[in-house]
Amino acid sequence: MARRPEFTSFGGADGPLGALRWEGITGAPTVVALHGITGNAWDFDPLVHRLGGAAHLVALDLRGRGRSYDHPGPFGVREHAADLIAVIGQIGGPVVVVAHSMGCYVALLAARRAPELIAELILVDGGPALPVPDGVDLDDVVENTLGPAIKRLKHVWPDRVSYNTMWAQHPAFRGRLSIDLERNLLADLIEVDGGFRAAVNPAAVRIDGRELLADREVRSLLAERHEPAVIVRAAHGLDGAPPPLISRSLAERYPQHRWVEAPDDNHYTVLLGSTGAELVAGLVREALTATR
Repeated sequence: MARRPEFTSFGGADGPLGALRWEGITGAPTVVALHGITGNAWDFDPLVHRLGGAAHLVALDLRGRGRSYDHPGPFGVREHAADLIAVIGQIGGPVVVVAHSMGCYVALLAARRAPELIAELILVDGGPALPVPDGVDLDDVVENTLGPAIKRLKHVWPDRVSYNTMWAQHPAFRGRLSIDLERNLLADLIEVDGGFRAAVNPAAVRIDGRELLADREVRSLLAERHEPAVIVRAAHGLDGAPPPLISRSLAERYPQHRWVEAPDDNHYTVLLGSTGAELVAGLVREALTATR
């Protein structure tokens, strides 16, 4: 049975970062985990419970999220990658890195800059350059894609129950919330005047989101990576229904990588749900065996 995590911190590239550490069995290797653009370290709790102690898992709270919420910045994929390199340097590499959504691009950039520190990449519903129509305003694209999430970040809930009710009604989670998942979602909250708010800096989300859409280096990372990564592709998107975030035709542009389908999951449940977490846990165990 997985233990409850320990709150810890590491020195990032230019300031401390919060993190969670789950202990595995004695002598187990360490895996480092990176959450998505509005996520936090608790997103990896379902994965840990399915690893059965096969690894110590360190999940970072990236700048502007979770216990790194008050990081003053700057923000951006390069800054997050520099933090990841600094943290693995303290842990000791090479390590397996598992990342979700935006965290995938951070992991890819860190692997390009410091390949000796990363043994294998497991990318969960992220990594490819997402399509951006010609001539559009990138801020509009960020708003259209992440607008509901950003609105959630600014909202103040009067109590924890109302926050969980919001998630229970979210199309990606409808009928899928468990007691454990509700507990993990509540870990996202901080107390503010008038109630509770998600521990995510909206400015960090906007800056990071724009880079994912516009930065040439970030958008070329997966295509230019020669070592194959393992990429999990969820069948459903941000709202729990088709189309997926990564279409089949988009995935086919990157044949050098190993693609794994998650047919029953969406962008969130591919990591937070039971079937998705079980799938990712199996891939982590495979990677640990291959890199021993």
